[in-house]
Amino acid sequence: MRSGMIDIHKYRHQIKSRTMTHYRSTNATKSAVSFALKRVVQAPYWFLISLLLIGPTTARAAWPEKPIRIVVPFVPGGAADSAARLMAPSLQKRLGQPVVIENRAGAGATIGTSAVATSLPDGYTLLLGSASNAISNAIQSKLPYVFERDLVPVMLVAEIPGVVVVPSKLPVKNIQELIAYAQAHQGDISYGSPGYGTSVHLAGELFQSMTGTSMVHVPYKGASAAMTDLLGMRLQLMFPALAAAQPHIQAGNLRALAVTTRKRSVIAPDLPTVHEAGLAGYEVGGWIGFFVPKGLAPEVMTALQRAIEDTMKDEEMRRAFFKLGIEPTPASAHVLREKVESDTRRWEQVIKNRKMDLQ
Repeated sequence: MRSGMIDIHKYRHQIKSRTMTHYRSTNATKSAVSFALKRVVQAPYWFLISLLLIGPTTARAAWPEKPIRIVVPFVPGGAADSAARLMAPSLQKRLGQPVVIENRAGAGATIGTSAVATSLPDGYTLLLGSASNAISNAIQSKLPYVFERDLVPVMLVAEIPGVVVVPSKLPVKNIQELIAYAQAHQGDISYGSPGYGTSVHLAGELFQSMTGTSMVHVPYKGASAAMTDLLGMRLQLMFPALAAAQPHIQAGNLRALAVTTRKRSVIAPDLPTVHEAGLAGYEVGGWIGFFVPKGLAPEVMTALQRAIEDTMKDEEMRRAFFKLGIEPTPASAHVLREKVESDTRRWEQVIKNRKMDLQ
């Protein structure tokens, strides 16, 4: 062959050789991919599902990542508000995020409760509910939420004992004498409350229903105004929180006849219950507890419960509660649910028996 000329046969052989090498390489790659896909398809379902769940699980584990809001459906200064503000610093320390108290008062606690019931179930919005929620369930038929459906109990925090008090000059010294006095003065005894539909009001209605007596209910715009008239003998009876009446009892201006709770109060252990004093089955007790919107992740619920429980074990916290007339009684979500249900049934029956229209 002359110099500078291309050997066509040799060139064709090189092209064919390279083409076959590329083909084999490409087929090997395709085979590897096919084999890998086949193994994935044949993988156990639990393995594939676990891969899909890796993302959400990692995200949930980071809770809490921002401030937590406790909605108190009452004005500042009451028992629930005071308890929330006492607990907030301890919860903040345990959860590692700011804990903010938000008062959303009005309409018998339904405004604040509705705000929580319609919130996202992400663990960042809590309701510090109370016995008022059970009363609202019994009284109002057109609430913007269904309490037992839309809210889930987290933990019972405390109980607030009530007390039956009369002016020290009234000639009654115990529950039996009060019943006899009321029966002898049908329609002449007045009792006060902070307003229609409050637990103090319904405590009086329950008393009348169980004793067959008739008394005049005088509603006020607040407990302090009613207490002032009770001290001045313009009222003859009241069923306030023990903490509100205790200073006047100790001063000798009011006489405590019995506590309204099922058990004796740690704050006043010498006082009998109304049940013990002769009116069997009578029970009216205040309480406060945490609720969250339905759908909260179980691990977040557990973390919340642990933080609340640890907070309520603190002796300094417990002493602060007792000073406010609040008895720390931390208990499970199940106990709190039972309280809501039993209170709701009780007040529904009282309202029915007394033919009350509180809508």
